[in-house]
Amino acid sequence: MNPPTVSVLMSVHNGERFLTEAIVSIHRQTWTDFEFIIIDDASTDTSGAIIHDWASRDHRIIPITNETNLGLTRSLNKGIRLARGRWIARMDADDRSLPERLSRQLDFLDHHPGVGLLGSAAWVMDPEKNSGDTCQINPATHPEICWRLVLANPFFHASVIFDRRIALDNPYDESLRFGQDFELWGRFLAVTKGANLAVPLVRLGRHEQRVSVQHAQRQSEIGRRIIKQRLLKLMPESEWNDDLIRQMRQIVQTDWPTPTETPEAWKRLLDLFLAFNRQRPHDHTPMQNIRSQLVRRLLFSLLSPGGVRPSRSLLRIIITDFPLATLEELFKHMRKRVSLNKKS
Repeated sequence: MNPPTVSVLMSVHNGERFLTEAIVSIHRQTWTDFEFIIIDDASTDTSGAIIHDWASRDHRIIPITNETNLGLTRSLNKGIRLARGRWIARMDADDRSLPERLSRQLDFLDHHPGVGLLGSAAWVMDPEKNSGDTCQINPATHPEICWRLVLANPFFHASVIFDRRIALDNPYDESLRFGQDFELWGRFLAVTKGANLAVPLVRLGRHEQRVSVQHAQRQSEIGRRIIKQRLLKLMPESEWNDDLIRQMRQIVQTDWPTPTETPEAWKRLLDLFLAFNRQRPHDHTPMQNIRSQLVRRLLFSLLSPGGVRPSRSLLRIIITDFPLATLEELFKHMRKRVSLNKKS
């Protein structure tokens, strides 16, 4: 029996509330050459029964039962070792994949053989709001993804598909109970290229039982530790405190200024970009795009009521290290915005 093209991997612990919808979303994929490895991580609810019921109806579903609770990280590594597919697509029990997810991702990978880690945009469901789902898009190109990875996660974990061979050599870090994907992407992107599709291919649940909600503080602590390691690798002589990291993360993850931004955070972020840029001399066009986005975001903050006030050191780094052509382009953009606001 030939191995499938892709192995969909999901670990479940007491996920009966959303599990059936998650399984159905994979069952209805337009790409049919897959195996679906579902690991019941010692659930005490009906998750195991739901999984085995579906396995009896669809031979592509492979139920695995942990006798004791291993946690998500160890369960995922177990699934990677069991997988037979060339590719591994992640899935969580409280998320859903849209019908063309696997087809679109595999088509992209077929046309981009250098990419070994691929994600997508996502619809984010919020049961507390009545305004409907919101579409969230992550950076698309490899340099943009690597830049975002310094301070924040550039992938939705449940949207990714990755090379199984790389994962066998670079498994999830089992010392991490949370944030295991954020740490793993750093090692993955050191040996392969990453990309994100701008089209949303998954729907992500947001609810009180989700790990990122229940263990938000611990997850944030692990994330900051990983970020500090990356910052020190880029700028070993610098010191980074938690408040500075929080501000810089907020800047790179939001399009609009916030009242908590400080000149020091902006200066350090621009210094960080310059250090990052020096390591990527061959990525001129994407790095120029990142530079333009960064300075545009800074100009929004400088010109917004209550925005950041420019310090001498901040102005010095802008004038010294950012090309005049970039600044002229951005000032044109700002003048256009002002003109549109007056017309409205």
